Amino acid sequence: MTNEGRPRPLDSYTQIGDLAESVRWLLQRALLPLLILLVGETGILVIAGSRGAAAFGMISLGTLLILGLWRWWGIGLPIVPLIALQHLIAYGLPIVVDHEVLASYPPELTSKAGLEVLLFSAALAAAWRFGMGIFHPATPASYSLQAFQQDGAERLRRLGFSLIVGSTSYLLLQSVGLLDSLYALLPDGSSSVLQALVSATSFCGFFLISMFVGTRALPTLSRGVFWGLLAANGFITASGFLISATSALLASVLIGLFWSTGRMPWRYLAVVVLLLSFFNLGKFTMRERYWGADGETAVQFTLGQMPQHYAEWAQASYDALTTSGPATSVMDSRAGSPKGQSLLERINNLQNLLFVFDAMENAHVAPLGGETYTLIPPLLVPRIFWPEKPRTHEGQILLNVHFGRQDLGSTFNTYVAWGLLPEACGNFGERFGGLILGAWLGLFFAWIENLTARKLLLSLEGFIAFTFLLGMANSFEMVASVLVTSIFQSVILIVVASAPFVERTVLKRPEGPAP
Repeated sequence: MTNEGRPRPLDSYTQIGDLAESVRWLLQRALLPLLILLVGETGILVIAGSRGAAAFGMISLGTLLILGLWRWWGIGLPIVPLIALQHLIAYGLPIVVDHEVLASYPPELTSKAGLEVLLFSAALAAAWRFGMGIFHPATPASYSLQAFQQDGAERLRRLGFSLIVGSTSYLLLQSVGLLDSLYALLPDGSSSVLQALVSATSFCGFFLISMFVGTRALPTLSRGVFWGLLAANGFITASGFLISATSALLASVLIGLFWSTGRMPWRYLAVVVLLLSFFNLGKFTMRERYWGADGETAVQFTLGQMPQHYAEWAQASYDALTTSGPATSVMDSRAGSPKGQSLLERINNLQNLLFVFDAMENAHVAPLGGETYTLIPPLLVPRIFWPEKPRTHEGQILLNVHFGRQDLGSTFNTYVAWGLLPEACGNFGERFGGLILGAWLGLFFAWIENLTARKLLLSLEGFIAFTFLLGMANSFEMVASVLVTSIFQSVILIVVASAPFVERTVLKRPEGPAP
């Protein structure tokens, strides 16, 4: 990074650690305003007599602790500050807006939830700092893409557009039914492998090109093609009323825009949040109309049908937005009937933590003792080799059934999200859940950061690191079984697809000014 705080131009010598400088530069300027903001909001909550004031103060303290440590000691992939901000939003925002869930539980339970987040944050920060002391950056040798030894930027642009065009073309062919005959010839489970490969290809392609868009290194026509392909990709991906895949795609662009400039793309973020928030309101209504009883999409819409269904979806979202009454509850936990859901509900993990604490204290439900984690190894077996493999959400199902949130039958209609911290508490109980999860993640993140800091961005390691970062960015509502299997599948596919095109390389940036 230059003295003015601007990142170096992207080229074949760019390392992951170089791009992480953007995050450190931003934190250096943002920590004091964030401190003032969080202290001020805590004071406002105290004056207003909010039952969540103490909890918000503890959550804020944990966030500032993590961000401050990473600002001084971070060297690579910024997973740790990402997790800190994710938990501030998922657990602190419901308190700021005085969400109705706070009135459902006694104030002392809310304070216990805030303390749990603080313990998690402190354990993560301490374990990460300890790990940064015992782990050391790996050698700069990377399995780089052979074509980028020279003229890397131009080749990178061509690669990025090739990945985007290829993945979007696959979705278009699928949406008009031209791939049905291919699926019929493949073994059971192959379609999920192909879908995961296309998703990984799409994420990497849009991430690469968004970095050029952020630095304005693309001509106007190329930028227009990029935004058009992004809109087409998202339009088709979300047509089955599943927003998570589209959210991950949009997040990959957000990371690329930020990573290339060191500045948050606020206009892009505002548009994305507004669109996702609006369509999220009518998502369950559309699922009730078109999904089968088993919770799977029974109708695969063709490209010609999609505009009509999007118009219907927009109307359902508008109706949910303008209808008075309790339309924001996620679902009736006994009946398992999904209702309208706002984006705030989607990212509200505080309600999950309060629910599990209440179940253990008042209903005397015993913790699972790690059972949801022991389910993970079998789930890593590809479905093509084990067509009858348990559902990826098996850990989530076990939590919901064990704690009485759903019966087994209702889990085939909808999944109720948990998040990593509520899952840990459901397994190991209050206090121990946050401490164990924070310590384990802190050490693991320190190892990942040291392993990838000196690796080339345009390398197999760079693509894997980005995939992991994107997975963690989208992990706020996942349990470990879903998170681990999704990242594992993407990484395996990236390794297999990239193997013929990489070679072990050590590149050193030439002396002198950047080109």
